[in-house]
Amino acid sequence: MDDIVKIGIISAVMAALLLGGLALRYTTVAPEVTEVAETTEINVLPPKSLEMLDPVYSEKAVYQDDTIRISFDAAYTADGVESKLPFWLHNASDDVVTILWNLCSIQLPSANTVNIVHEEQLSLFGPLSSPPISIAPGGDLFDAVFPLSEVDWTNDGWSVSSNVLDQGPFLFVLALEASDPCCTEHQIKYYTFRFIIR
Repeated sequence: MDDIVKIGIISAVMAALLLGGLALRYTTVAPEVTEVAETTEINVLPPKSLEMLDPVYSEKAVYQDDTIRISFDAAYTADGVESKLPFWLHNASDDVVTILWNLCSIQLPSANTVNIVHEEQLSLFGPLSSPPISIAPGGDLFDAVFPLSEVDWTNDGWSVSSNVLDQGPFLFVLALEASDPCCTEHQIKYYTFRFIIR
């Protein structure tokens, strides 16, 4: 009987070793394969912003007086800063104000002063002169101006240059016809806004 017990114990140990070996074989973790991905270095630059330097400093490019409230913005494309100055003008007076487009201009960072075209003019009139636009008391105008020298006219339409206005300070002269508190007649009022994009 001792032989049968010995054979049983040996068989049990062998079975345990066999089962343990099989268990280790199937639970062994395959070595991890590390994939090497190509990396591209991307420099994230803070976005440029338009600041008004004159007639008052405004980090948000906003100006207000008794006649108007006007807010400007810069226009960005994949190519950079577009040669376009979008704005929102609110008539804060109690009378009609009229923008005299033909008397407005932009002085580029190169100090060259050029006429402007505005966005509505581009779509309706092309490079022809634009009639004035009147804004009722409490009314708003959303538009944009372009330096005429930076607009390229083709048979297919128009396109505008980039990376001109961000080369240094530039000026926008806005000509308005508005009522004057001291007079009964409307007077032409010029606003000279100086900006920098940085």
